Amino acid sequence: MNSNAAIDAMTSGTSSEAVDLPGIPVHIRINDRIAPVDLAPESTVGVRWWFDVADDNADVVDWRSYQIIVTDHPLSGETIWDSGRRDYAGESNVVLDGLELPASTRYWLAVRVWDADGRVSAWSEPVTFGTGAGEHWRAAPIWVPDDAAAPGNVDETAEFDLPEETEVATDDSFFVGDKKAADEHNSRGWAFLRGLAALPDKPIAWATLNVTASSTRAARQFVYRIWVNGTFVGYGPTFPIGDEARYDGYDVTGLLHAGSNAIGAIAYTVEDQRFIAQLDVRFADGETAHYGTGPDWRALPGTAVYPDSASVGTQYFEAPAENVQARNYPFGFATPEFDDADWTPAAVRGDFAMLLPTPTDKPTVQYHVPASSRLTDDGHLILDFGRTWEGGVRITLSAGHGPADLKIRYGEVLNPDGSVKWHLSAFNNYEDTWHLGDGTTATTMETWGLRVFRYVEIIPSVDSAEAVRRLADGVADSDRNDGAAADADDRVEAAALIYPFDRSAASFTSSNATLEAVWNFCRNTMEATNGNIYADSWTRERAPYEGDAWLQQHAHLAVDDAPALAEYSVDWLIANRTWPTEWPLYLILAAHDAWMRTGSTRQIAGQYDRLVALLPAKHLDEASGLIVKDPGESSHTDGDLIDWPPVERDGFVFGRVNTVINALSSQTFADMADIAAALGHDDDASRFARIAARMRAAMHERLYDAEAGAYVDGLTNDASGERIAHHSLHASAFALAFGQLPAEQRGPVGAFLRGKGMACSVYAASVYLAGLYAAGFGADATALIAARDGLRTWTNMMDKGAGATMEAWDVANKPNTTYSHPWAASPAYLLPEGLLGIRPTAPGYATFEVRPQLGGAGERGAVDSAAATVPTVRGPITVRAEHVTAGGAGVPAAGAGADAGAVRVTIDVPDHAEATVLTPEGTVSTEHLAAGHHELVL
Repeated sequence: MNSNAAIDAMTSGTSSEAVDLPGIPVHIRINDRIAPVDLAPESTVGVRWWFDVADDNADVVDWRSYQIIVTDHPLSGETIWDSGRRDYAGESNVVLDGLELPASTRYWLAVRVWDADGRVSAWSEPVTFGTGAGEHWRAAPIWVPDDAAAPGNVDETAEFDLPEETEVATDDSFFVGDKKAADEHNSRGWAFLRGLAALPDKPIAWATLNVTASSTRAARQFVYRIWVNGTFVGYGPTFPIGDEARYDGYDVTGLLHAGSNAIGAIAYTVEDQRFIAQLDVRFADGETAHYGTGPDWRALPGTAVYPDSASVGTQYFEAPAENVQARNYPFGFATPEFDDADWTPAAVRGDFAMLLPTPTDKPTVQYHVPASSRLTDDGHLILDFGRTWEGGVRITLSAGHGPADLKIRYGEVLNPDGSVKWHLSAFNNYEDTWHLGDGTTATTMETWGLRVFRYVEIIPSVDSAEAVRRLADGVADSDRNDGAAADADDRVEAAALIYPFDRSAASFTSSNATLEAVWNFCRNTMEATNGNIYADSWTRERAPYEGDAWLQQHAHLAVDDAPALAEYSVDWLIANRTWPTEWPLYLILAAHDAWMRTGSTRQIAGQYDRLVALLPAKHLDEASGLIVKDPGESSHTDGDLIDWPPVERDGFVFGRVNTVINALSSQTFADMADIAAALGHDDDASRFARIAARMRAAMHERLYDAEAGAYVDGLTNDASGERIAHHSLHASAFALAFGQLPAEQRGPVGAFLRGKGMACSVYAASVYLAGLYAAGFGADATALIAARDGLRTWTNMMDKGAGATMEAWDVANKPNTTYSHPWAASPAYLLPEGLLGIRPTAPGYATFEVRPQLGGAGERGAVDSAAATVPTVRGPITVRAEHVTAGGAGVPAAGAGADAGAVRVTIDVPDHAEATVLTPEGTVSTEHLAAGHHELVL
């Protein structure tokens, strides 16, 4: 079939080949992204998809070949690229070799497949993709002129009857550096910008809006929010890796019309104030037009809308409280009909030295009603959103409510008296004051910046009680109707900043309700706190860290098929290391993990030399094979961390030979050996493998204490030094997870760790628990995840009111802790990968293993059943394991651990994958399970 005939067949549903294969390609990802329109010009394009069988009762479709077609219009136009029918070779991404990708271009892609009998599927729905402006911008950076006047008066005379509060500390004892960041004239950072694009009266094929701004540094957050014709489009940019600026491309085709179109942005930054946007429009007749920022845009300083305010930040960043003056807010400024006569021409600023696209999906805003609410006796409205969100609130008030001067306080937890703790443990002060007018007109106002919260308290001025009562009534209606009244005339909603997340992609259930609650808690954390780059916490530091990113990536990819954000975050950290000895090492593990889960070599190939440079080779003692170095100091470069905060180190004693550092280092060399072999660097692969093996052998010889059945913390001086007479949990846990223990050492080490319990932080717990599962001590690991007693549990976090996983087990362990650390959500992956044992054994899950560890009869941590779905690049893997009675018809046992210990396992294997099932003890039960549904008893 020639290319145009392929289009005709796709659009008409006719073809010389009858569509007789049930199902259709779905979940199409292009460079691991959802319909990206800002790919780098002339970059390589990789495509992958799942195959969805139309009939749930139909057999699995074993498709063997495919055809991909690329056109310049959806379902019409010219064929740009056609693969023809090709045999599928098992690759996780099909590369569109030879496809040209000039700047400011848009295409559409569709896929169909054939099975071995020649039956063909229907074409997929077309998916768009394209390039951004690249180096061909037809726009100039702009900002508000320095001398621009801000019309309007600031009125802050409203009186509030606030309860007395005890004085709170403002100094973070964990912080190294200056005091709390603040800019007493931060109102100068606000800018309103708008421009018009006059479009001819002819059909539009597509339109892309390219946008960026600077600088993200001071506030450590995005700089702009942007609208087209009154509709919100997006916010950004993310943090640049180096000196470049990262732009985002948005598909705005459906927002444009003939005539005047408005683009409006609100921007905030106190450093390097520049904003640039370019609208690329392709018309159906083949003409492409470009509309960019420049001196014809209009600007309004934000000083009268957002006057000078305190910072909601910490010692690490300054971000303004939003004390909104609604009387001066230019409502409707992003619509064509807005009158901007009192605005000034925008000032043109210097060009960006380098503009590069952001290779991730585009975050957006979601609105969520409160889970519960209450109006206090003194008229305060307390809202609980049931979980953590990042962003702010949207308040809608109908006309006639009277004055509405409101203090809005956000908090991660509540105070003992039930009020919102807006003086956060991390020393943020989350309080905004909104002056929403006299009530003569309806008003909607939304937070611009980023707060992290579960709870919100709205306090009226002495004259605003009626406005808050109306909000309380509207929220109560929503409570009674399970959120159905979200369009009430008066309401408060969380305006959540969300990186695209598919809540249906993963699942976990268990006979143990606590495990389910913990997994959901962790999955919700990933959804709410990913941000537009992996960050330690968007509450306190707003900065990426290597160890945190490794853990966050692992949890994120276990609950959603969205690897692009992980890849960019790890790339950022490879170029911007932080201080601990261990942290750069985790980037090698992260790159290796991502390759195993996605099958893509893009990152490991592009970053190979930099990854090799991260190996701790400079500390390798050639004589012994061990890592030997001074332990350094915490919070300084190359200082050994072990765990954080220090109280969680289980008394670890530092030496120049450190068991934790050696165990982790051995894994980095082993992972780099895998990476090198995959890329054809055979000499490197052999060398790295030898170093890993020798380091592990030396560890087992010199650092294992057979009498104690545990590893010592290290050696005093060098490789020939004396053993340190201390056995921390960390030494044995890291050796178990990374050191490939000899079989005869696993039992004693497992018994030693069993006696330790959870004597470590939530960070180290992820390594500890993964090691227990990998070594076959699954019930011990499950018991610790499901534990309900003591401080060091995930249930303690939930019991303390946290809406997301915490940085520390409890604020008692770390007084400046935050309740929004996504890297602490390790059960999101530990349960499917540990309890059920779903792990890739070849890149991209081409092969994977299943090793359920439900535990035996009467064993602490045993469960009757568990099931999980894990999204992969080849499709979802679903596994269910349950105890069954001995010799019967497979009826589930009544109690945890059936008498005979038999386990029934059902597995759904995705297309072009193969499963191996292991017994709980780790021996092979069944191999080579192909795509489809399987059931067996272990």
